[in-house]
Amino acid sequence: MTRYPHNRAPASVLLAGLLACSACLATAGPPPDITPSVTVSNAWIRWLPAALPAAGYVTLRNSGDQPVTLVQASTPDYGMTMFHASRNQQGVEQMVPIDSVRVAPHSQLSFAPEGLHIMLMQPTRAIQPGDYVMLTLRFADGQSLQARFEVRGADGSVVKRTTAPNGG
Repeated sequence: MTRYPHNRAPASVLLAGLLACSACLATAGPPPDITPSVTVSNAWIRWLPAALPAAGYVTLRNSGDQPVTLVQASTPDYGMTMFHASRNQQGVEQMVPIDSVRVAPHSQLSFAPEGLHIMLMQPTRAIQPGDYVMLTLRFADGQSLQARFEVRGADGSVVKRTTAPNGG
């Protein structure tokens, strides 16, 4: 039996161990396809002055074969987020909180003014039109998606900044 000083194995023993580990990983096959079935487009925030609540709008497209359910949105730039739907009930405009939003397979759903929106309250930094805010959208199946939202004026107008925008 060969003894190695200080319990050090020769390089050939380490190499054999690495090759064995590589063989195990190779037989496992490629990682499963984890391409999200949901994509985001036209993501923007309607900014309001004086730290008033803002509203986030976005189009979600589900290219998968199963429905997806959006259950949460979060960002470090706002202390509280929730989903709302604007509704006119007997001539009175109301914002109704909703717990989740379902997107059918092979379809899209738009959050838009006077409809579904992400209510963004308690800004944690000075946010101005022309900035960007990163939101994390979380789904019931445990997946999440990062989306970059452009902050626009109260009228929805795009503001081009001449200096680097804050955030995301």
